[in-house]
Amino acid sequence: MAEVDSSMPSKEFDALLEGIPRRHTNLLVQFRTNHVPLQSYLHRFGRTPDATCPTCLQEPETVAPYLFACPTYSLHRAIHFRTLGFSGRTLRTLLNSRDALRPLFAYINATGRLRTVFGALPDPCPDDDDTV
Repeated sequence: MAEVDSSMPSKEFDALLEGIPRRHTNLLVQFRTNHVPLQSYLHRFGRTPDATCPTCLQEPETVAPYLFACPTYSLHRAIHFRTLGFSGRTLRTLLNSRDALRPLFAYINATGRLRTVFGALPDPCPDDDDTV
């Protein structure tokens, strides 16, 4: 958690969540606490036979590999995270910046990885004209 936001819980995080749909808020908190239903987390509770990423079979599927490393999703990362520049390639930026919410949830939608649990996630900030 300290890697993402060392001041958590904080007023800044409350401001980040302001006006965001509950489903998005729930998922964002799960990503920040590493309690998102990816293989590694599910394996800890015996819900999957192993923690390995089901798409690339290269390493345990945790938050960082899902967001930044899995080769299966490289095209989705290139498309959805390009507007964030180099700084968008860190957990701190991606999970702690209002400007990153649209690209993050667009990426999650595009991968389809969490659709069975969360369904399709609409734009989390439709009223933020300055958010890309």
